[in-house]
Amino acid sequence: MKSSFFRLGSFAFLLCNAAVFDSFAQEKSFTDLYYNQDLSTTGWTNDRYMQNPSAWNVGSPDGSVFDGEVNSATNNLFIISDDTVNGQQTLFGYDFGNWNLNSLTIDMTTGGNYQILALVPSQKLSITEDFNITINNRADWWMPENRISMAENSSISIGGNLNFTSSITAAEVEDSNLGHSGLVFAINSLYADPSIVEVAGNVIFKTADTYKDSSDKIKFVTGLTSFKVGGYIDMTEPHAGTRIWNLCNASVDNYFSDISIGGLEGGGALQISSAHSATVNLTFANSSAHSYSGTLASRVGSANKLNVTMNASDAQNGRQTLIIKEGGAVEGDAAMNPSRLDSVTVLNGTLNLGAYNGLVNGDLYLGGANGRLEISSAYTDSGMGTLTFENATFEAGTIVFTVEETAADKIEITGDLGKFGNGKIGVEFDADPYDIGEWILASGGDSIEYELISFGSGSVAEDDFVLGDLGGGIFANLFIRDNALYVEFTNVPEPAEFAAAFGALALFIAARRGRK
Repeated sequence: MKSSFFRLGSFAFLLCNAAVFDSFAQEKSFTDLYYNQDLSTTGWTNDRYMQNPSAWNVGSPDGSVFDGEVNSATNNLFIISDDTVNGQQTLFGYDFGNWNLNSLTIDMTTGGNYQILALVPSQKLSITEDFNITINNRADWWMPENRISMAENSSISIGGNLNFTSSITAAEVEDSNLGHSGLVFAINSLYADPSIVEVAGNVIFKTADTYKDSSDKIKFVTGLTSFKVGGYIDMTEPHAGTRIWNLCNASVDNYFSDISIGGLEGGGALQISSAHSATVNLTFANSSAHSYSGTLASRVGSANKLNVTMNASDAQNGRQTLIIKEGGAVEGDAAMNPSRLDSVTVLNGTLNLGAYNGLVNGDLYLGGANGRLEISSAYTDSGMGTLTFENATFEAGTIVFTVEETAADKIEITGDLGKFGNGKIGVEFDADPYDIGEWILASGGDSIEYELISFGSGSVAEDDFVLGDLGGGIFANLFIRDNALYVEFTNVPEPAEFAAAFGALALFIAARRGRK
């Protein structure tokens, strides 16, 4: 009876699990819907609204007309047009309700500015998987803007990636003599209203690598109260000058934009084009390593600010390299001048920061025990870097200096260097102890020293800093002299040498006693 009971129980268990699996499979059943209205038609009618079921075909562009609920998390929406569309068109429609979709794909050919999506006030769009946008650019020698417009208190949540692709090929550029100047992809509020966009995955930009003039250029424009990317933003350039991120183009005074990303990859240009003194707070919340190298510029005549914070979600693996290269001046309707980082804050994870000679940034703050600041060079032919700030405050964290025979990384504080709290600032060196020993011998002396941090004024003391272990028979000593922190390296005697020296000293002492 006992074995029969277990067999019966096992059978019931299997039936129960089969029902669960069947229910799960049903939940994973999605419907592909293809928009069937003319995207070039001007004016608005109910027929063209996205929420209208008859505006969609099921399964393919030629499928049967849909008769269900368009606004559903089990739907994949496809808005595709091979014909060139022009003018400001809104595809979303003025449905004030919240929207839930599994995925959204927009693939079209445009010859001018196009509003590819618009949210009305307080509307929320949730996409479970990817949001894919592909544009074939047929504009003539100018950059058309493809915009997602955000109204007051609207939001977009994307569970996967946000993918933007410029699909024009070299052959198309040559045959049509169009699409030479690339594309603008904007996500912002026309009136700088509060708006939120969150992407759980990555933000990826792709082109067909035409290598024809600037047809591969993509300019990404954001003007959002809050923009959060759980993954990284990929600005990898197919060739130089083809990726730009305009961090804020707000049209109101004193606009604040909070941007948090899991990393920035690639190169190109960072800009703030707002003419109304915007403040952008850019936080790196990395859980892995990413590297960006490019220019930084701000609109002429503005007081725009860029504040950078390293606050990794994974202190051990979160690492961001940020290199600010010389350049960034842009002429045009919104002329740009090279700009600076108004503040740099290191709380958690590693920020590897580099800047070109002559760039004086604002304030530096080291405030987290698990935060690490590394120094890089903005020049490919030099391993040594110098970071310059107006003021700095140290509370906790670690600074890593690369050391070579004739020079070391350096931090220059033109104003005040202050110390806050009881925490220590770790000092580590990226150098081979054997090499340091050889440099000491080559110097002809007993030691070599390097200037690490200089400051105009300060309240720091030598015991505010603590050295990491070098090993390899090298002894390091930190000291402050003339408003600067130095390190002195000396060779630690080998055990045999130390014993011989000790023996000689003992004989000397014994001889002195004998003479007495």
